[in-house]
Amino acid sequence: MFQSLTSRFTLLRWVWLLIILTGCQSGRTITFLHINDVYEIAPLDNGKAGGLARVAYLNKQLKKENPKGTFFVLAGDFLSPSVTGTLRYEGERIKGRQMVDVLNAAGLDLATFGNHEFDYDDDAPSTLNQRIEESKFRWVIANMQLRQGNKAVPFSKDGANFPTSLVLDNGKVRVGIFGICIPVNKEYVQVTDPFDAARREYEDLKNRCDAVVALTHLDVVDDQRMAEQIPGLTLIMGGHDHDHMQLKVGSTVVAKADANAKTVYIHRLHFNRKNQLINLESELKTIDETTPEDPATAALVTKWQTIANESFREQGFDPNEVVYTTPEPWDGLEATVRREHGTLTTLIAESMFQAFPGSDLAVFNGGSVRVDDVLEGPISQYDIVRILPFGGGIKQVNMTGDLLHKVLEAGRLSRGKGGFLHHANVRYADDSRTWYIAGQPLDQTRTYQVVLPEFLLTGKEFGMSFLIPAHPGIIQPIFTPAPDDPRSDVRKVFIDYLRKK
Repeated sequence: MFQSLTSRFTLLRWVWLLIILTGCQSGRTITFLHINDVYEIAPLDNGKAGGLARVAYLNKQLKKENPKGTFFVLAGDFLSPSVTGTLRYEGERIKGRQMVDVLNAAGLDLATFGNHEFDYDDDAPSTLNQRIEESKFRWVIANMQLRQGNKAVPFSKDGANFPTSLVLDNGKVRVGIFGICIPVNKEYVQVTDPFDAARREYEDLKNRCDAVVALTHLDVVDDQRMAEQIPGLTLIMGGHDHDHMQLKVGSTVVAKADANAKTVYIHRLHFNRKNQLINLESELKTIDETTPEDPATAALVTKWQTIANESFREQGFDPNEVVYTTPEPWDGLEATVRREHGTLTTLIAESMFQAFPGSDLAVFNGGSVRVDDVLEGPISQYDIVRILPFGGGIKQVNMTGDLLHKVLEAGRLSRGKGGFLHHANVRYADDSRTWYIAGQPLDQTRTYQVVLPEFLLTGKEFGMSFLIPAHPGIIQPIFTPAPDDPRSDVRKVFIDYLRKK
């Protein structure tokens, strides 16, 4: 009896495998190569991790295996932030041009927006529109439109509106896909509820496709919520979170790869001859030195690296010099530096404080840290510029205690935003709600010497519009380092501090 059951079970396994293989051999497999949150075109960690030329090689291999049914997709965040994007080439800031150029060569098929696609506020939406026009890949977004006066219109490329969804068809199988982005607060963008948009697109696609998937840039809790609200979704290929994960909500798979293409996901959707989904395989693949490079993409990466290195050297940086080795990882993720004090932000604040002997304290805004990554091991000058891509000078001001208290409180209450302040020689006691400077309670009747980024004195940081040189709480004159003084660039201050450590 037992042997009979065992034989029957074995036979069923072989039949199931045969069904899957038959589906594959008959062209009834759809493959997605899925990346998210990519800010660097070249490998990181001294060449050990990531690299878009390696991803391009993998893309071409997958398309050889399944020419009509393989799609290379990006779940948002790639135009910014990037240290190369802050540099100049041909008289203009690069602003993501290098990313589009390399992704074009790598064969990207489809992208959706991430919140960092909307970073360039100085000429918005011109830069974003320019990068869109340069792209050779398609875009899809269901919950965002471009504001023009009193109306909202779809984003467009080559005169054609962005679709809210697409049907990917390999001649035998049809898979619907829609794009969703986390809401952003930009005057030129109209955002609708991501869940309402997702439900609308799913209802539109489900009866004319064999499966429906989503390409999203959301917090993982929102991806899970979407899967709960739309149980018919097969797969959510997500971004925004920077660590790889795979979750299952009902029958829906939610997956995200590591940022900067340190890993990628390969999703294979297998269908039978009746175009019914019979299996979803999601494989997390590490991208490292063992992954070959696509030569054409590698050549473009080298081109942009050369441009960047020349620009770095013109500014007095040696991108290849290792200045420090971390005893523990530096968490530079945006979600961290805008909410918590950590090793990285403490070191930056301490470097500023030490650069101005005799000062009482130093502060800086978390929004100036833009690496959005975790760094460990050898730290090069290039890494420092990645961490603080906008640079900027440091100033020393004499500030009244009542204004200093207002500044520190504004920073504390900006948790989660760019105005969240990190500091040196300062601490806050939650139990007594008291600020301490050099171990002593802040005295609002005295004057303090404060070191801070020049940007904070523009009044442009969130919650600190009052902080301008004309404020009566700032005692003139303000000490501004000369252009040839290393303190004229916070990155050089940090590099010098790390060398000494």
